Amino acid sequence: MHGIILYKSKYGATRQYATWLSEALQLPATDAEQVTTAQLAAADFLVLGSSIYIGKLMMKQWLEQHMAVLANKPLFLFLVTATRGDDKQEKLNGYIQHNVPAALLRGIHPYFFPGRICYPKLSVIDKLKIRLGSAVARLCRKPLNISDFDLVQESNTTALVKDIQQFSNHLS
Repeated sequence: MHGIILYKSKYGATRQYATWLSEALQLPATDAEQVTTAQLAAADFLVLGSSIYIGKLMMKQWLEQHMAVLANKPLFLFLVTATRGDDKQEKLNGYIQHNVPAALLRGIHPYFFPGRICYPKLSVIDKLKIRLGSAVARLCRKPLNISDFDLVQESNTTALVKDIQQFSNHLS
């Protein structure tokens, strides 16, 4: 079985997870924008990683552009998110439903990894967006926690690594 890991990362957490997965699975990992159509076509399965940025997959447009090649392949999708709170699972599932083309949903095996926010490292625009979002959330009486946190750990990949290994062994 031949697989590849493709990712889109904004501040590095998704890239870090892709690196750990690459090491554990002995699969190449690359930024999704660097992969060729021939490489996609040659792969038996894909591990796709995307950060969530203001409710949208950074990889959404890429998925739409490559839908024809991806439609008949097993896809292991990991999403890196800062989502916290009581409605977490509903929100996480919503990311899949609202961002993944319908034609790909049946082949997706989704995984959610916690991310990080390091407020001082954010761009000025992102800081403004967070402040605006926080103000709107307060008006709606849904406080938005914008404090720094870092939950990026290699151990978060354990279930995905195990599932891909089982998948590969089953088809070999």
